[in-house]
Amino acid sequence: MDLPVGSIAAVISRHSFGPKGVKATTITSRRAKFFAKYFRQNFSLPDSIMHYIAKNPKIWKLYQKMIWTCKYFFVKNPVLVVRRLSHNKGDGWFADQLLIDLNKIKCKFWITEEISVFPDVEDYNPNILSSNISKLYKCDAMFLDLKGQTIRYCDFSFFISNAADTVFEDVTLKDENGKILPLEKLIETSIKARRIQIPTMTSKTFNELRKPHFAKLESLILYGLHEDFDIEAFYIYMKKNQHTFFELCFDHSVSDGYKARIEEIIDEINATEEFDYVAPSILLNLFDE
Repeated sequence: MDLPVGSIAAVISRHSFGPKGVKATTITSRRAKFFAKYFRQNFSLPDSIMHYIAKNPKIWKLYQKMIWTCKYFFVKNPVLVVRRLSHNKGDGWFADQLLIDLNKIKCKFWITEEISVFPDVEDYNPNILSSNISKLYKCDAMFLDLKGQTIRYCDFSFFISNAADTVFEDVTLKDENGKILPLEKLIETSIKARRIQIPTMTSKTFNELRKPHFAKLESLILYGLHEDFDIEAFYIYMKKNQHTFFELCFDHSVSDGYKARIEEIIDEINATEEFDYVAPSILLNLFDE
């Protein structure tokens, strides 16, 4: 029984091994079985047009229909469509909850829903994602959750192009010369974002959020905020914004004077009987909301 062409299991060889790594038996490879039944097709269109169609799919659903209809398209452009690609600390890479070895899979991946990377604290690698970009064909992920990663700006735009939910923690962007770019570049590129969670925020980063395409943000979570965060400008902006839920979490190192102003703002919000904006969540520390 053939597996669907787009299935990961259909393109990974399976073997069993005896003592000391000696191959005892060879289970029929699903990949080999799949390709054994492939033969050249006689299409009504010229070969050049069919080649272009195979190499340039625009929509992943259309690509899946093509490869389910005919193996020719998969052979010419071997791409695995997966909903979720994730790296879970020391466990390695998972594609739709299936543990995989990216170095052994010859196909590329087309991600449709989510990319998440959680590096191993003990064996920290900030290049887990960037070193495997060549394995990705396209990214239509709506959810992007990155922690402890260093990414080139040109590569980041590849991931963020369709992301609506974005979570960034200890993410560093670099230009083509290796220079570290400011945090606002993360925001500037997230043009389709609806929910953003990022650490800290400077005045320049805040100004990015005042641009028209961020006026419809559903939620913005900021944590680890320091005194360089302009609370006055933000408070004015927040009261004018009728769409976004804000959650602010301030670092414990803020001065008593700055903390006193935050508490005044909290009291003003609590005293409001009718809101013409979305009431925020403000935390001075993890235990006092």
